[in-house]
Amino acid sequence: MPLVKSRAISLKSYRLGETSKVVVCYTRDYGKVRLVAKGARKGGGRLGAALEPMQVSGVVFYLRQERDLLLVSQADVERQWPELRRDMVRMAYAGAALELTDALVSEREPDPGLFDLLESALDRAAGAPPSSLDAVLWRFELSLASALGYAPELARCAVCAGAPEGGVSFAAGRGGIVCGDCLAEEPGARPLSDSAARLLASMSTPAGEIPSEPGSAVPDADIPAVVRDEISETLMGFLEEHAGRELKLKSLDFLAQIRRTGRHPVESEQVESEQENEG
Repeated sequence: MPLVKSRAISLKSYRLGETSKVVVCYTRDYGKVRLVAKGARKGGGRLGAALEPMQVSGVVFYLRQERDLLLVSQADVERQWPELRRDMVRMAYAGAALELTDALVSEREPDPGLFDLLESALDRAAGAPPSSLDAVLWRFELSLASALGYAPELARCAVCAGAPEGGVSFAAGRGGIVCGDCLAEEPGARPLSDSAARLLASMSTPAGEIPSEPGSAVPDADIPAVVRDEISETLMGFLEEHAGRELKLKSLDFLAQIRRTGRHPVESEQVESEQENEG
């Protein structure tokens, strides 16, 4: 029963008995694993604190190929992003990256590049301007798809490989955009506005690549809400096509609620605090 060590990012956790919990982690050296943290729910403690989501920890655990649940013996926080804890919207974007990784990545298939991709996404969700957070998530979704082997074609028609000239659609089953001439071959394709098509084309990058600056290639500060939603729904539909099922992400549901109210939680708390002080 070898004792191994790796950097890890917690994706989610669930209860195990009265005092323990199972933490689903993506590790840099062993892929997605399920770690049993004994006593982590009994007063928390150092082990439980180190296995919280949205941070990078060094974990030591017993690796047994025949076991689904692996016992963790030590965990120490290596990197944290306080900004994600202070801002519920940033936390939601980061949470969406964690949920997507858990939903789309198979267990025990190590990919150090994918781990670095997830760590980079958390870093950028913490530091990007608020107007760039959608772009950070879009970039992560596209780079995750690339890392898993199904990057969409965003710059040319996925059917004829020609340069689209307006009136394009997105065919998730075909794996990218389709031009007007090829649309008849893809009856289930989703029509795209010119703005959405241009933005998607601007995000066409090599497999696994994230821009050097969060959202640097996407001027999303001026993106109308309808176009933002169009891109978000298109990319999610593409990921669902490859997953073979609907992806219900709690983080994105939360963001949808925030958008309906039109108020950022942090801003709302500041306004309420100022009103109390004035009173």
